[in-house]
Amino acid sequence: MTIPSLSLLIAFLFCRICPGVSILFNHTIDDENGVDITFVRPSYTPEGGWAQGNACVGCHVNNTNADVNRAFDTTWHDSTYAPGDPERVISMSFNGSAVYAFVLLANQIPGTTTFTNLTFHIDGALAGQFNHLPDSSTDILYNVPVFAHTGLSYTSHEFEIHMGGSGHSLLLFDYVVYTVELENL
Repeated sequence: MTIPSLSLLIAFLFCRICPGVSILFNHTIDDENGVDITFVRPSYTPEGGWAQGNACVGCHVNNTNADVNRAFDTTWHDSTYAPGDPERVISMSFNGSAVYAFVLLANQIPGTTTFTNLTFHIDGALAGQFNHLPDSSTDILYNVPVFAHTGLSYTSHEFEIHMGGSGHSLLLFDYVVYTVELENL
């Protein structure tokens, strides 16, 4: 029995013992493997504007200078935006009451942009933004939470991460976590 299946079984049994009690449970949407229970992957636009970062030969952050074992499921999606390019967008759907986004962040890497400029949209409305100004180190940071939104109505939502603006920007997208409520199964 897999860990998610075991967790659901425990939640089911708990809800039978304690009716009326909700259990919050998180699901992960990996950049490459998708939702942990359905395997539906995020969509990336524009087509051709993204690379699988851990295996990318032309990317400046790849398996030669990043520890792939520290990225969720050992993968991330890489894109660099330049003014005049089409905006980069990652889109996904989830049914839940909270959503959290995680990325890798690069600091100083010769020959590449490491500034990160992101905006986040839920159901078409701007919900937040994040900027990373690289420091003087050569560190790559892993599992960095760049967005959190709780208190959503427990229903289906569209979540988008946008990268654009007036300057160059790098996005190393790793995964999203969303919260579901298990109640009276």
